[in-house]
Amino acid sequence: MLRCLLWSFIVFSSLFVAVKSQSNPTGSPQTFFPANIPLAIRSPYFSAWHVSTNGSSQLTQSWPTFWTPAAPILGWAGKIRVDGNTFSWLGDDGAAPTNISNVTSTQITPTRTIFTMQAGPMNVTVTFISPIEPSDWAKQSFPFSYVSLDASSTDGNSHDVQVYSDISAEWVSGNRSSLVSWSTQVTDSSIYHQVQKQSPSPMTEISSQAEDGTAYYAMASRPGLTYQTDLDVVCRPQFTSTGVLTGEESVAFASISPHFTVYALSVDLGVIQSTSSSVVWGVGFVRNPSIQYTTSTGGTQQRSPYYVSQYGTISEAIDAFLSDYPAALQRAIALDQKILQDASAISSNYAELVSLAARQVIGATDLTISNGTDGQWNTSDVKMFMKAIGDSGRVNPVETLYASFPMFLYLNASFGKPLLSGLLEFQEGHSQNPYAAADLGLNYPVASGNTGAHSQGVEQTGNMLIMVWAHARTTGDGSLIHDHYNLLKGWANYLVQNSLTPVNQMTADNQGTANMTNLAIKGIIAVQAMSEISQAFGESAVAQMYSSRAAVLASTWQSLALSSDQQHLLEDYGNQQSSALMYNLYADRLLQLNLVNETVYQHQTQFYASQISTAAKYGLPIDSDAPSQGNSAWTLFTAATASNTTVLTELISSAWARAASNLSAGAFPTTYQVNTGLTNGGVASPAQGAMFAPLALSVPNTTVVVSQSQATNTPPRCWGVALLVLVGLAAFLFRRRSRNKASFTDKGTFDPPFQNQPIPYQYTPANLPTETTSGSISTQNVNFEQPPPIAVIVPSKMRERELNMPQPHVENPTPSASVSGPRTTSSRYTESSGPASSRDPLSPSSSQALSPTEVIGLRTEVENLRRVMQEIRAERLEPPPGYID
Repeated sequence: MLRCLLWSFIVFSSLFVAVKSQSNPTGSPQTFFPANIPLAIRSPYFSAWHVSTNGSSQLTQSWPTFWTPAAPILGWAGKIRVDGNTFSWLGDDGAAPTNISNVTSTQITPTRTIFTMQAGPMNVTVTFISPIEPSDWAKQSFPFSYVSLDASSTDGNSHDVQVYSDISAEWVSGNRSSLVSWSTQVTDSSIYHQVQKQSPSPMTEISSQAEDGTAYYAMASRPGLTYQTDLDVVCRPQFTSTGVLTGEESVAFASISPHFTVYALSVDLGVIQSTSSSVVWGVGFVRNPSIQYTTSTGGTQQRSPYYVSQYGTISEAIDAFLSDYPAALQRAIALDQKILQDASAISSNYAELVSLAARQVIGATDLTISNGTDGQWNTSDVKMFMKAIGDSGRVNPVETLYASFPMFLYLNASFGKPLLSGLLEFQEGHSQNPYAAADLGLNYPVASGNTGAHSQGVEQTGNMLIMVWAHARTTGDGSLIHDHYNLLKGWANYLVQNSLTPVNQMTADNQGTANMTNLAIKGIIAVQAMSEISQAFGESAVAQMYSSRAAVLASTWQSLALSSDQQHLLEDYGNQQSSALMYNLYADRLLQLNLVNETVYQHQTQFYASQISTAAKYGLPIDSDAPSQGNSAWTLFTAATASNTTVLTELISSAWARAASNLSAGAFPTTYQVNTGLTNGGVASPAQGAMFAPLALSVPNTTVVVSQSQATNTPPRCWGVALLVLVGLAAFLFRRRSRNKASFTDKGTFDPPFQNQPIPYQYTPANLPTETTSGSISTQNVNFEQPPPIAVIVPSKMRERELNMPQPHVENPTPSASVSGPRTTSSRYTESSGPASSRDPLSPSSSQALSPTEVIGLRTEVENLRRVMQEIRAERLEPPPGYID
């Protein structure tokens, strides 16, 4: 027993030391030098960074900037005065003679960036904290950050110390000639400055900066606190020369530039050896309303940050934020330690990757609520909106949500519902497409919806189904399934028809090669996800149908996608010279579907290992069609699918190498040149939530609860009616088989699907809301038929390989429902005159009287008939349904 306790203590101590070393900047030499270091990031329009590219100035000699590649300055200065000598700790201020503090270390955690510097005889620690509050959505939605300062003497003597900081109006507009106004509020608990445009432009941006926000700079009341508002050439020299501010507030409202008004706060600490408590400023950028959202009925909502439900005024919110600093710091440290401990168990490089990504991802979102018809805030209507930062600026881009989803699952999977609900609700009322929309609007923060046709049907539909099930299985919350089941079902039917041989389809990487292996498996995995969704919804027969379809699709996909030596997956079917990062296999791992054979993972991992040994400096390209383009998000998805830890850590290290490089500008970009590291796109993108992909695999699943009282309008179980249906189905099957056989005998061939034709499967949105005369919403329940049979098309070049493949076998959850069927092999197809191009639609043969499509369809229907018979037998033993008058 004592030995076990001792061993447990050693293990715990080792973990503690590992985490402690992450929070101790001097614990080891710094090797992580990203091109941009996060300072204060809380929303898409509140994003301040320190540019640290090779050759740039240190924090104490440079201005913070906005995230964009143009790096517009966000005026933010900091100074410390020691025995009458003033040192800069933030900003490049030429307005007053200032010594430069020397930065000795920089450390990045998921919630904090910590700079240690020397200012004369004082050691100074400046900490920028952007809280991540997964369990408190009011706190999470409040767009404020802390910056704290601690100081201690290095010579053991006491020194006379004052500290100072200010911001300018550069935070409130991308147009530096905009006119602004300001004010200062002195309350019993705090002092804060606020500045905003004189004529705000709602829901618009210039150079990616919002034109309708208010910037705040605040400090809790304390001894020695003074303030001032005036030009930079007035306030900063005032502090440098005297160590205090005047308390005056200029009212000469003007433009942001060329003359810069600043909003300053300072504290006289007196004669000290060290600070007894941190000096803390609060900086914020608030937009209320923050999102304009088009509802499923076509109405427009002005949505506000969630925090307004708890605070009546901004003053109350600021006071609460400032007074909460000690507790907020402890929560930040605890979250950092949890993330770093989990990540360090994989590798130290991995811990630095997730640290750099976390604020970037959560800071690209707005967490909002609506105002109810009663004038009260509706906290049951929570929606989270994400901006495609570093990319198109779209609202809730589905491919970016998908890439970022692992981080939200890891932090608090409940984030999934507000992230997805807006997309689902809008499409219930508006979309006529059979596939999922790509986003909720083209221009953040206007979530106007998107009903247009697009060429990413498999990509975005697969993403949505996978995310819906990932959210449900990790939270147990089946409300999205309940509310949108028929919509999800329609999407799954589209994937059944279009996933295996994707033609005229684009990926999120804007690649449109026909028969892309990686794209196909995403759609197939999503079909299996729909099986799980149907099972949770209580439709076991439908679940089995989708599961059977997914199994056949996956088996056929494997026969098409493997290289001729069976050792790795091809980028596109039959192209033996092609390869790719098969990042879409990640969903199979994440959802624990086990749809793809484990040998595929093992062979693919071995293939990655062989490629890594000769890879470029920054890792493997996404595929052989783009041999120089790297993608850190997809690299981490791929790493999480590796079947051994060596390849896992090597792939992580390649992404870390690019993140740690300051040779190219741009805040942690997603796409880059693997040879040079040159940034291609995705600067400051929330897609970097993919860094959490390996960690998300450890998030436990739970039982999904779907409200059965509202799930479906199921009629009473009357076995007589079911028997009539059974007879009708049997007759239908016989007639259809006879008709198909005659048709194939007469024609001898059939048209290849997807060949320059419109998408064949049409979908009518289920639960389509309609306006009643009273203005309320009614719902039509639409029953979906089973999806059309799968078009299983095996190219002639795969004939020999298919003949040698083991016979596919579909496992059914209920042994009594299992049914064997004829094996589909390439012997049913004739040899073509030459090999088909892998970039063209696969061509079917014409010699058979019964296609694999019909075989699979018949097999599934026979299973369903067996199941109906079993239910009928069981129901004979039940009493007839009761009725209440």
